[in-house]
Amino acid sequence: MFDASQWYVFIAASLALVAIPGPAVAFIVARTLASGRKTGLVTAAGIGLGNLIHAVAAAFGVSALIVASDWALAGIRYAGAAYLVSLGARALLTRAKGEKDGALDPRVSRGSDFRKGILVALLNPKVILFLLAFLPQFVDPERGELSLQLLILGVSFVLIGWLGDSSWALVSGSLAKRLMKAVPSRSVSVASAFVFIALGLLTAFAF
Repeated sequence: MFDASQWYVFIAASLALVAIPGPAVAFIVARTLASGRKTGLVTAAGIGLGNLIHAVAAAFGVSALIVASDWALAGIRYAGAAYLVSLGARALLTRAKGEKDGALDPRVSRGSDFRKGILVALLNPKVILFLLAFLPQFVDPERGELSLQLLILGVSFVLIGWLGDSSWALVSGSLAKRLMKAVPSRSVSVASAFVFIALGLLTAFAF
């Protein structure tokens, strides 16, 4: 279905793009530094699933419909911004009350982290725009169904992105252990909360 040289170019381009940290990586690193490596990996998995949904939507034309509607794209944008700001504000309030981050049953906490990752990805309009701009460059109408080609490309890119995000979680997880010895956990959690708020503001005003 794909020409070998074209496929290699796609993989190389995907690796290069994934190597550039973006808002999702910042979110994963912040969660990892605040709550540990497992939290980071679960968050990365959630973001991966959210991005996979975006890839499927792009392949079958749903994303194009969203982009064609200014209010739909703006709605996703501001919902994403509000969600990130609310996560940061909630984390600050939790710390102000003296509660420890991740004090819930680990299974409940992990499920919450997974859902947060999904929502952060789904409510990121830049992912929608990026996939619509990037994937079609590697589609060849003479090599089969366009939707199937877009789906394969999208899933491949998401897989590469998930591996990259998981790597960030692993690296920052190692850093978190050292950081906890030098910096109070409260300070790390507060800093992470402000990262969420900053990401939300960037989503709202730097789009």
